Amino acid sequence: MKISVLNENTAGKRDFLAEHGLSLLIEHEGKRWLFDTGQTDVFMKNAALLHVPLTDLTGIILSHGHFDHCGGLEFLVREYQKSGKELPPVYVRESAFLDKTAINNDHRTYRIIGIPWKRELIESAVRLTQSREEIAPGVAVLGDIPYTPGLEKKPDWFFIDNGTEKIPDYMNDEQMLVFETEKGLCLFAGCCHPGILNCLEYVSQAFPGQKIHSVFAGMHLAGASTERIARTVEELGKRDFDLLMPVHCTGIEAMGRMKAAFGAGCRLVETGMTLEL
Repeated sequence: MKISVLNENTAGKRDFLAEHGLSLLIEHEGKRWLFDTGQTDVFMKNAALLHVPLTDLTGIILSHGHFDHCGGLEFLVREYQKSGKELPPVYVRESAFLDKTAINNDHRTYRIIGIPWKRELIESAVRLTQSREEIAPGVAVLGDIPYTPGLEKKPDWFFIDNGTEKIPDYMNDEQMLVFETEKGLCLFAGCCHPGILNCLEYVSQAFPGQKIHSVFAGMHLAGASTERIARTVEELGKRDFDLLMPVHCTGIEAMGRMKAAFGAGCRLVETGMTLEL
């Protein structure tokens, strides 16, 4: 498996750009999957620098309906239109298209954080996914991540605007991408809004008896309390995985603690890197 990091919050190489968001090209067993698209066309510019084409994709997976994971797709659609090729299937949960907002620090006003383009842009390519769906042999998307009592609580700062009121958004649209490989499961998660521990617990339940080989994930721990970060790292240490790659919204403090705790078992990732698993 080859992973090209097209966008992550940080960049450490000359000419590469980075923005708050995530985008990966995952090449495995002759198939090419795009996982998220960042905010803008930054991921496409970085793909050009890495000499990896994006107009021959097997499929596109949108992890959830936030601007920093889906915004860039409209730029790729234009590229496909110019090339005369059909956009590949876009695997997404239906609720990702809802009008998503987040409450500001004043606890009174809201900001828009949903997908910045209309669903009609990709309607012919949309493949609405369910709780668990195999999109290719040994490749699955896994959604409806449950909240396991005692692990992590539901987020209380996301809302859906239905036009008359703000409804709590517990991120039912979030989905993970899972590859079954000889070394074990390779897991990709955009933000883990339900919590990384809940996500890992769900993967273990969905694939009983299978080892988790690698975890590549934004974990939404930026701004979390020191106590929560410490507990999360402690609980991760009880999990049997070979490689952890914390990115994007995991946050600097949490990444540092994970690296300190897991050493070579934790790899810090930046935009422009190419990883071989």
